[in-house]
Amino acid sequence: MDKLDGLSIPMIMGDWRLVILALEEKLASSIAIYLDSLDENEAADVAEDIDRLEGVISYLKMEFEKEYGPK
Repeated sequence: MDKLDGLSIPMIMGDWRLVILALEEKLASSIAIYLDSLDENEAADVAEDIDRLEGVISYLKMEFEKEYGPK
């Protein structure tokens, strides 16, 4: 997640949790898509979205733990 290094997001603990939960729900819905039912380009887009979501969620969780400690 090189693009997010040094990103400062001033939020309260509840905001962090809501954002993380919303992204986790989006990730779960993306993972639930049966990629074989999509054409090649659509499947690639979904796979790319999954990778991005996983990276952002990981980054946000790491930053949350820096700010508030482990969940």
